[in-house]
Amino acid sequence: MNSPSPVLHRVRVAENRDESRLVPELAGVTGQPEPEIEGLLLRAGRRLTELLGHEQLPLRISSAGSVRIEGVAGLLRLSPKLELEIVPKFLEGTDADWRQDFFRVALLSKTGKLLPREHLRADFATRGDLTTLVGRTLAYLYWESHRRPLREYRSRTVRDYAVVGDLDPVGIVLPEAGGFKQEQLVFDHVNSWNEVISAAASALLPEVQDGETLRQLLRVRQALAPQREVRSALHRRLPNRYHHWQALYDLSVEVLNGFGVGYDERHLRAPGYVMVMWSTWQHLCELALRVGLTPLEVHASPPFPLGMRNSKVLTVTPDVAVGPRNAPTLLVDAKYRARLNGRVSVGNSDIYESLAFLRATGAEQMILLYPRPASDGAPLKPGATRLFQTITVGGERIDALLVECRGIGAAQGFEAFSRNLASGIENVQLSSDS
Repeated sequence: MNSPSPVLHRVRVAENRDESRLVPELAGVTGQPEPEIEGLLLRAGRRLTELLGHEQLPLRISSAGSVRIEGVAGLLRLSPKLELEIVPKFLEGTDADWRQDFFRVALLSKTGKLLPREHLRADFATRGDLTTLVGRTLAYLYWESHRRPLREYRSRTVRDYAVVGDLDPVGIVLPEAGGFKQEQLVFDHVNSWNEVISAAASALLPEVQDGETLRQLLRVRQALAPQREVRSALHRRLPNRYHHWQALYDLSVEVLNGFGVGYDERHLRAPGYVMVMWSTWQHLCELALRVGLTPLEVHASPPFPLGMRNSKVLTVTPDVAVGPRNAPTLLVDAKYRARLNGRVSVGNSDIYESLAFLRATGAEQMILLYPRPASDGAPLKPGATRLFQTITVGGERIDALLVECRGIGAAQGFEAFSRNLASGIENVQLSSDS
């Protein structure tokens, strides 16, 4: 008889905000001492630091028990009893459906990181999207490492007239119709590690609804065939020469053991997921502009020479340049921080950086895109914009827009986001020309 699973508590916090007395609150929820809660938080912070490649912990704990999580958002498991839901700062914890949008953005961004060893309970409303996310990550990890195959020596029995192995003495005198029976030692991809990865891809296929992800999983399974069918697996540490396969193997084990797939609510699990929000916002805006501004030329992060530094060329890279590569007519930069002294405003550092971009490219207009905070009002159409500040320096102009992000996870949400964002930028251009 299975023992009952521990009661799991999910606590919501906001990115880049001091959560006062969070440690005592978590201690009260779980019944654990505060030092244990602090230890759980610090271990989670160290995992995030290692996963995201940060130099400093993205998590700070004060002596009064307040906690601040910098620059990341997502779902993070602290213990079998406790999960932390980190809401992007611009949503301010008011949007109950933020995770649906969040995972949709994660599918479109390369900056998201799965935490394969962490289990999080998944809601039925997001199970399909999350399964696609898992499948996409599994395929990505496979193709990232497939040039250095995961191989292992194994013994196999074959029948062949060409002798390349150890012969069966009886088979020499009385060979079978197919040839001599012999034992061969082969070094190939048919092994217990790849069978787990192949089985995980197969387990995800019935659940994934995204066509491209489905195609990638089929390619993974075909590339690994033939493999023995397995239904469950245990975590193992791969040999050091195959350390680059470890994350994919861990994720595959979790898929086979039941998270993210299946319909049994008691066993429904999802992987922990975190994103670096500023880079996610940047990638999202770049992709949306490529779609929305078609057929215009849209160049992502192109370098331009600004001047010289110690006899070497000093280059700057705006997020997006629109128009001919060597002579763009419009620059766009995605920004994540827009509040100064409680007001929505463009920071001086963003102004100076924009002027450097304009000078380097010869363009006369720069558009800055900031996520629209929930405090600005009820949700608008995805990608809808509002001009909140204009800065002019000589003949150069900087326009700052708030962009509605909510609703991007709905049907056709990204398409609407791209179309409305492009339309908002074009309207600002027209108003500046007039």
